[in-house]
Amino acid sequence: MCEELGDQEMMNEYIEEAGGASLCSVSLGTGCDDREKQYIEKMKAMTSEEVTVQLRRLESMEGETMKPELKKWLNKRKKILKALSKEHEEL
Repeated sequence: MCEELGDQEMMNEYIEEAGGASLCSVSLGTGCDDREKQYIEKMKAMTSEEVTVQLRRLESMEGETMKPELKKWLNKRKKILKALSKEHEEL
């Protein structure tokens, strides 16, 4: 592992941020932390329209000033909601 990225967690965060990707699989639940898993289960109970409303709400918060950890959680939730929206479309 390279010195710039430090430990495994920092490397994963960099990959997710730079690549706009997520290691968390919404459909399988793999690669997700406990907080993400709880959020996925909560959002899976919602209709497609409700998921869209939640996604729009989070997108409206993007320009606001927030702590780095809150911004990271905001981005994780957006990725989860986008994946759920895609799953709803495929059904």
